[in-house]
Amino acid sequence: MVNWDDNKKRKDFREALQKVYPSDAELAIFVDDALDKNLTTIAGGDNLQVIAYNLVNWARAQSRLDELYNVFKQEHCKHSVIEKIERSSFVSQTCNLTQNDWDELFGQFRPDDLADLQRAFRQGFEQALKLTFQQAQPKHPPILELTQIRELLESYDANEKGPVLAVRFVECVIAELQRSNGGNDRNLTALEWWRDRIAQQYKVSPLAPEPDQKVVRQGYLLVAFEESGSDVIVYPELRVTGESKPIEFGVSPVKCTFQEVADYLSDWIYLAEKALDGKHDSDEILLELFLPCALLEEDLAIWKVKDKRAKPISLGMHRMFVIRSFDRIGDENAKKVLERKWQLLKDCMKTGNACDKFHLQEKYLETKGALLVLLKNVPGLKLAAEFPLEREKREDLLYEIIDSAVPIALWSPSVVDEAILAELKTQMNNLSRESHLTDFADLAHRWREKLAQSETESVKHIRLLCDCPDRLPNLPDPDREEDLLVA
Repeated sequence: MVNWDDNKKRKDFREALQKVYPSDAELAIFVDDALDKNLTTIAGGDNLQVIAYNLVNWARAQSRLDELYNVFKQEHCKHSVIEKIERSSFVSQTCNLTQNDWDELFGQFRPDDLADLQRAFRQGFEQALKLTFQQAQPKHPPILELTQIRELLESYDANEKGPVLAVRFVECVIAELQRSNGGNDRNLTALEWWRDRIAQQYKVSPLAPEPDQKVVRQGYLLVAFEESGSDVIVYPELRVTGESKPIEFGVSPVKCTFQEVADYLSDWIYLAEKALDGKHDSDEILLELFLPCALLEEDLAIWKVKDKRAKPISLGMHRMFVIRSFDRIGDENAKKVLERKWQLLKDCMKTGNACDKFHLQEKYLETKGALLVLLKNVPGLKLAAEFPLEREKREDLLYEIIDSAVPIALWSPSVVDEAILAELKTQMNNLSRESHLTDFADLAHRWREKLAQSETESVKHIRLLCDCPDRLPNLPDPDREEDLLVA
C-alpha cells in the first residue's frame, strides 16, 4: 500500500490523472469504472485541476484512494508516475512536527474559521519564506478546506523552514481571529501556548502582535468623474483612515477630456502622498476612482501615468486602485441596499464562503431587469457572460449591476470561447477567495499581483467594480454657485 499521508505522492497521482484524462468527461468515465461513482457528486470544481484535487481528497477520506490508484495502475501499468510513487526514497524524509502537534493545533479551529485561516496562511507563508504562496505554487488549486491548509503546512514541514512557517501561521491566525471576533468571544490561550511551545522547541523567534494593536491607517485618493458634455469634471479628494474630514493637498477640480485625466493623476498621486507623509501606515495611497456607468467599460489599468522619475508607466502597475460607482453616490435607495449587502458580505466572509454566495451568470439575459432580480439577495456577482455588441444593451446591463448595489462585481468584455470562460471563472474565484474583500487596499493589491503575473489576456481584461457604504466624495451642491466653479 502507498503511504498517502505523503502530500507529494498525492500531488503526483493527481497530476497524472489530469494528464491521462485531460477532460472532465474522460475523468468521469474512469471514476465510474473504478469506483462506481458519479464524479460530479463526489468531486465538484470549476476546472480539471480542482476536480482532480477534490477527487483524490474524497477517495482518501473514504479510504478508497488505494482502490482508485490500483485501477489506474492496471490500466496504465507503464506510466512513469507508478515508479515515482512506489519507489523508496534513498534518503528518508523526516518531518519536524509530529502528527499529535498538528492534531492539537487544528483541533482548535471551527469550520467558520476558514476565511481567517486562508488569510493567515498566505500572510504567514510570505513572512516565513519571503515570497508569496502564489509565487511558490502558481498552479495550486484554491484553498477551500481546513484540511488543505494542514496538508500544505505538513508538506513544508519536511525542511528547516517548516517550524518557522508553523509559528508564523499561528501568529497570523491569532491576529486574524482577534480582528474578526474583537478578541471577546474566543479564548486564544491554547493557540498562544501552542505557538510558544513550538517556537521554543525549534528556536523560532516569535513575532506575535501587541494585544492593543493600533488600527492601520490607509491613505485614499478619491477621484470622482462627472460627465459634462464630451468632457468630464474631475473631483479629487484625499482621505485617511480615522479622519472624518478630507485632507487638503493643494489641488482643485478640473474639467478636461476623459483621457487627459491621466496627466493630472501623476501629480495628484505625488502631492497626496507628500501631504500624508507620516499620517498613514502604508507605503502608498489607494486610488478609488468613481466612474459613471458610461465609463465603466474603460480599462484604466492601461492608462499611462508618470513614475517618480517622470517615466511612463501603466496606472495598474504604478499604484493600487479600485473602481467604484459614481451613480450610487446620490442614490439614497442604492445606499440603503448597499449597506445591507455590505453586512451580508462581511457575514459571508466570517464563514469562509463569500465567493460561493456570489451569483455566477454565464449567459447574457435578454429580458431587461432579469439580472437585477437574481442579484437581490447576494453579496457579489461573477459575470462570465459575453457582453452584447449593442451599446444600449451593454449600458442597460451595467445599470442593472449598479442598481443591484452588490459590493463586488467582476466581469470581462472579452469572453469568446469555452477555454476563456473557464479561465475567467477560475481567476474570478481565486481573486474573491484570496482577497480580504472588505479591505479594498488588500483587494487592489491582490488584483495588481494577478495583472503583473498573468500571461492570459482574459485575466488582464477582467473588470472589478467594488463599493462600500462609506468613504464617499463630497460633490458640489448644484444650488450653490461657488460650488460649481471648476479650474
